[in-house]
Amino acid sequence: MIFKNLLETKNSTTETSDLTNPAPWFMKLFGYDSASGEKVTVESSLTVPTVYACVNILANSVAKLPFQTFKKSANGRKRDSKHPVAKLLEERPNPFQNPFVFKHLIETHRNLWGNAYININWGLDGRPKEFWLLNPAKTEPQVDTATNTLWYVVTLPNGSKSKIASGDIIHLKSLSTDGLKGKPPIQIARESIGSSQAAQKFKGKFFKNGAANSGVLKVPGLLSASAKDVVRSEWEKANTGIDNAQRIAILDAGLDFQSISMPLKDAQFIEGMKYDKEEIATIFNIPLHMVNQLDRATFSNIEQQSLDYIQNTLSPILIQYEQEFAYQSFSFNELKKYYLKFNLNSLLRGDSVTRANFYEKMLDKGVYSINKVLELEDEDGIGQLGDVHRVDLNHVSIEIADQYQLAKAGAKGGEDGEE
Repeated sequence: MIFKNLLETKNSTTETSDLTNPAPWFMKLFGYDSASGEKVTVESSLTVPTVYACVNILANSVAKLPFQTFKKSANGRKRDSKHPVAKLLEERPNPFQNPFVFKHLIETHRNLWGNAYININWGLDGRPKEFWLLNPAKTEPQVDTATNTLWYVVTLPNGSKSKIASGDIIHLKSLSTDGLKGKPPIQIARESIGSSQAAQKFKGKFFKNGAANSGVLKVPGLLSASAKDVVRSEWEKANTGIDNAQRIAILDAGLDFQSISMPLKDAQFIEGMKYDKEEIATIFNIPLHMVNQLDRATFSNIEQQSLDYIQNTLSPILIQYEQEFAYQSFSFNELKKYYLKFNLNSLLRGDSVTRANFYEKMLDKGVYSINKVLELEDEDGIGQLGDVHRVDLNHVSIEIADQYQLAKAGAKGGEDGEE
């Protein structure tokens, strides 16, 4: 319908366009035009190294974390690895994908298209049997205003359309302004991405021409149009192409070459590429050191930025996964006692000295048992004795603190009397 309306609007203004002579408005239908003149699409954006790196960093960060199922009880919580949802998330979400690939693809979709759609295939017992990713480019959320219900319209490979109820879809979004659909980051960052695409093309043409600058070839006297074509052709044959790079040009017959193009070493060109990298990384909320922008990096601030990445970039994304998967996968009764949680231990684990200090404090305070520490270190436990929580003898419960002090005072008084 949108395509039809656009065609009708353009026809009404007598502006025509076809595949051999596309107008700018026609090209915009298939991508996002940038000020640089580059059309920014999902496929073209991935040719920009910074975009590829940012998307891959986020996808890897989510994919490598265990997505675990927990059951609440009167005695606390306990991990449940036998629930059907747990088996899908930790073993095999569908016959064709393992958990890592599944989560990696979800996050790739979410960052490139702004939306990831997971279709739930229900079993006969009313629990999820399989999780299937839908093509985000061919899936559209729509609200039926008559019934105030949400549907997802999917275009199938054969061209037909299918409506899927919202209860059968897990929808993960990027930044959204309506709460219904996320905005593609590449649309928001299209100017920086388009500029980077243009820079990539410039570099390619630069090296294709033998790393030689374009310019003006001056000749004495007047030349006819055909003579100009011959001189230009012969000059390009002798001085362009990677095989001719760094060769010495010989000018005769009064020829004079004057360069007018900007070399790659130009400071403005280099700074422009750095600026684009910083802008793209900012859109994806990725620390600069993670995209190899190390101009202002030090060991201490990299460590802090890594922690900031976990807290302010990754954690909000993981919370969305946990909430959406739990709400759509569990029944209302199950939601009262089951929940999902990513295990961040692998990301938060520091060096051996830092871990040792942390475990020592957790053991002294009685927070961790010995077996818990061994579990976090992927080591075998030491039996039932390792499950006992111990505390420092210098610490007592606040409820008996007064009694404890009075008892100590009485014991000291008795000893003085005996002396």
